[in-house]
Amino acid sequence: MVMALPFTAEQRDAIRERLLSSARRHALDPGFKKTSLDMLTAEAGISKSSFYKFFDSKELLFLQISREWEEQILHAATDALQKAQNRSDKERAAAMVMAAFETIHKLGIIRFLCEDLPQIVAAIPSENARAHCLSSAQQIFAALSSAQIHFAVPDSVALSVIQLMYLSILHIDQIGETFFSALRVLVSSACEQLVC
Repeated sequence: MVMALPFTAEQRDAIRERLLSSARRHALDPGFKKTSLDMLTAEAGISKSSFYKFFDSKELLFLQISREWEEQILHAATDALQKAQNRSDKERAAAMVMAAFETIHKLGIIRFLCEDLPQIVAAIPSENARAHCLSSAQQIFAALSSAQIHFAVPDSVALSVIQLMYLSILHIDQIGETFFSALRVLVSSACEQLVC
């Protein structure tokens, strides 16, 4: 009987990256639900049983790529805030929100964030794991708050406005090429009303 040798640290890193890369691709198309563990492990070149040496579940693998994307969104938002540091709070807030939405669009993850991510989070049993996974709209709101942007309305109203704009991205194809011009008007107008 031949015993399987454990993976070296280098092999583990390479396999983990292949799993993440495969999950990133499959998250965009065909999506989380239509991606099987067999598909992911075949692309990573490992057995299904070996998968669990890297991630406890398919959900946790996809949650990891979601966190990576959320970091990219927040980085773009805070970068825009930094570039707008000499402008008014209303203009800084608008720049930050637009950068976040443009990054979500550029990454192509709108459907994943709105449809797949809630299912993934619901399937994770740990309350701690759920707490670490905020929606992008909530993270944008949190980033605005941490940037000392103060609102003239209750926080719940400001968050709801951000969520409404966020959900509008689902209809980008129906609206067409003027979507971001229209969104920029909405964001600017909202920031005029919401930000002190």
